[in-house]
Amino acid sequence: MSAGILLRQARESVGMSLEELSEIICVRRTVLNDLENDNFESSGGLTYARGHIRNIARALHANEDLLVEEFNTMNHDFNRPMVELLSENSVISVDRKKAKISFGLMAKVATVVVALLVAIPTAASFTHAPSKSGAKSSTAALVPSSASTTSGNLGGTTAVATKTSDVSVVVSANFGSTWLAVTDISGTQIFSGMLTKGSSQSFADSQLINVTIGNAGAVNLNVNGVDAGAPGTTGEVVHLQFGPGASSQG
Repeated sequence: MSAGILLRQARESVGMSLEELSEIICVRRTVLNDLENDNFESSGGLTYARGHIRNIARALHANEDLLVEEFNTMNHDFNRPMVELLSENSVISVDRKKAKISFGLMAKVATVVVALLVAIPTAASFTHAPSKSGAKSSTAALVPSSASTTSGNLGGTTAVATKTSDVSVVVSANFGSTWLAVTDISGTQIFSGMLTKGSSQSFADSQLINVTIGNAGAVNLNVNGVDAGAPGTTGEVVHLQFGPGASSQG
C-alpha cells in the first residue's frame, strides 16, 4: 500500500478534512492532496515531502514510522544527513573541500579589525545572495571576539555585536515547523532533522556555527544571548554563519 493511500486512510479515520488538516499543520491543501496521491513535486522534493508526512502523522496521531518507512520504500530514499538531502534537492550547494585556517593569521586579522573599530565606527552587515540552485540564502557577517560594538541588519532586525569568546545560537520554532541542519567550521554535522513548532535547539562552538533553515519564517534566532528575530520569511531557505562576537537584537 502506498504512502499516499495510508495518509488518506489515516485522515479519513479521524474524520478530518483536507482543509482542517491544512490549518493545523500550515501546509496548503493542494500540497496535502498531492501527497495523498503520491505526488511529491509540489512539496519541494522528497526531503520536504518526508517532513510533511511526519507532521501529518503527528497531527492525526498515526504511526509516523510506518508512514515514513512506506514513503522511503516507494522512493528508494532513506534517511541521510540533512545537509546531504538539501544538496540533493538543489536547496544548497555543499562545499566538500574545507580550507585550512591559520590561527596565527586569524589573530593578525583580528588585531587589524580592532584597530579599525577604535579609529572609525564600522557597521557589520548580514548579506543575502541566491545560492547556485536559485534558493534564497543568507550569510551572517563574522565578527572577531574582541570587537566591542557594531550594528547591522537582518530581515528588518538590528544587529549589535557584543564581546564574547564563543558563539552560541538558539533556534526556536515559535511559529511553525522547519528542517534544520547545523555544522561546525570543519563541516562536521552537529544537528540534522525536523524542528517542530514549539521546540528549540541550542548550539555552541568556539569558532563558527553554520545553520541551514528550511522555513526561515517559522523560527526565532538568539545569537550570543541576544534576540535576532526571524531570519527570513515563511518557506524561505536560508544558510547562515555565526562567529564569536556576532549577536543580533530585534
